[in-house]
Amino acid sequence: MKNTTPKIIAICVLIFLTGIVLSFYLYSSLNSTNELKRDQILSSYFNNVYNGIQNEIDRNLNALYAIREFYLADGEMDYREFSRYGSYYTQNINSIQALEWVPVIPFDKKDSFELAMQAAGFEDFQIFTRENDKIVRVEDREKYFPVAYIQPFEGNEAALGFDPGISLEFRQDAINRAMKNGKSAASGVISIIQKNEPHKAILVFVPVIDPKNQKTIALVEGVYLMRSLIAVAIQNIDLPKELCLEIKSKGDDDQLLFGDPKHLKENASIHKNIELEMADQTWELGLHYNGQMGSTILTPIFVLIAGIVFTLLLVRVVYIFLTDNRKALQKYVKELENKNRDLEQYAYVASHDLQEPLHSLQGLVTIIDQEYRDKFNDEGKLYLDHIVMASKRMASLIKNLLQYSQIGQMEKPEEVNCNEVLKDVSQDLRNKIKDKNVQIKINNELPTVWGYPDALHQLFQNLISNGIKFQSNGNNPIVEISSKRNENNAWQFSVKDNGIGFPKSHVEKIFVIFKRLHSNSKYSGTGIGLANCKKIVELHYGKIWAESEEGKGSTFYFTLNLSK
Repeated sequence: MKNTTPKIIAICVLIFLTGIVLSFYLYSSLNSTNELKRDQILSSYFNNVYNGIQNEIDRNLNALYAIREFYLADGEMDYREFSRYGSYYTQNINSIQALEWVPVIPFDKKDSFELAMQAAGFEDFQIFTRENDKIVRVEDREKYFPVAYIQPFEGNEAALGFDPGISLEFRQDAINRAMKNGKSAASGVISIIQKNEPHKAILVFVPVIDPKNQKTIALVEGVYLMRSLIAVAIQNIDLPKELCLEIKSKGDDDQLLFGDPKHLKENASIHKNIELEMADQTWELGLHYNGQMGSTILTPIFVLIAGIVFTLLLVRVVYIFLTDNRKALQKYVKELENKNRDLEQYAYVASHDLQEPLHSLQGLVTIIDQEYRDKFNDEGKLYLDHIVMASKRMASLIKNLLQYSQIGQMEKPEEVNCNEVLKDVSQDLRNKIKDKNVQIKINNELPTVWGYPDALHQLFQNLISNGIKFQSNGNNPIVEISSKRNENNAWQFSVKDNGIGFPKSHVEKIFVIFKRLHSNSKYSGTGIGLANCKKIVELHYGKIWAESEEGKGSTFYFTLNLSK
């Protein structure tokens, strides 16, 4: 009998080496998948924090712009008017510490301005500054920038008349930039005392320019505590405790506006940065993470030991792991690509330049509607209603865009009973169903699927709402819902209605965002509903399509193929 020991040893060595190679390959594949999962989660947090802070900044700037527009519309600004406008915004925007009216006073008008303020009820008013914590009158100079009005007044009375001049360089530098460029300008960090404790704050100045001579006659000043601004911006975002925020100004000084840099630098292992805009200043938002996000990486030693013990199963086990994780990696890459495209599209449409004039318009329209509506004739009231409705439609469009960009980011997949989803949708639409005598027919027991509950609720609600809305006058809507297994063993749903239908040539266009087949006067909407449906279905790795003829109703089909 020949000695087979060398062959056995050779085979064992080969299996052993193969196990090591495959183990390290598996480790690399799993590690890449987990890094991708981690980056996806961090990117979701990062985008939510960035949007929250930038939107809060824009809201505050829009309040300053609106007060400027009030003045330019009336041609004057007394304490009563400023208090009314200012209190509206300080009560509705919690991150505003104070709003101030800062007129530009030439040297030869200083005394008369002080007398006018005293005659207006501020008996002790004078333009002053502080030196060594003592109140002193300001020195003679070409122009003065005192605080004339402030809101809220209670607790801030001591600021009336305050003009630090060159003693507070950040303030004066921001004022000079605002006057020179005719645009809003933000100061560097200043320290203000709140409840006997120092806090970091910034000042923002919006110039008020006389349209006749193009000179700056006053500035609207906003005072913001950084901790309050950030707290309000992220109050609805559930951040993990291991995730820390840091905001720095970008420039020669690189001031820290918010955060604890020493703690972050010593403990953080992951960093992400992006730029924020505050008036004419650029800030850098940094997110620093110092924990783990549920890593499921198998160590090579574990795989190696398993390979030695289960030599006959090693290749098959590794193959299954690699196949599954390659599929998972491809899915995560596709999700990231789709989300990046959506975020770019949203950033383009719902950017700072679009929201800024809308907030100013809504602020003005609200004041006009509340204060002056009774002074208009019937035609004027009609025009005012049109303006209010137009601004609401624009706000709805921007809100729907934000919802579109956030589909699937704020929830985790779980088992979803579609029958329960239909019950909830019917309850949400009960008023429409009752008013229009709608029949909703479920032709068979709907399945329980693996998916995102809120997104699936929105999917069914959008399709049913369309079946109710797009009807001929006098027609009683009928919506039929069915489900079945298709040839790929995925769940396929259909939502059929008896509405007005649409031409076959438009079957691809209806899922394009903002694409509407009817005017807003005939059928209201933003053109985002079916785009939302397409995104939700793709989030579940499915497809959506439609069949329709004009006057014969429509049937929407979609599949759900998300697995655990």
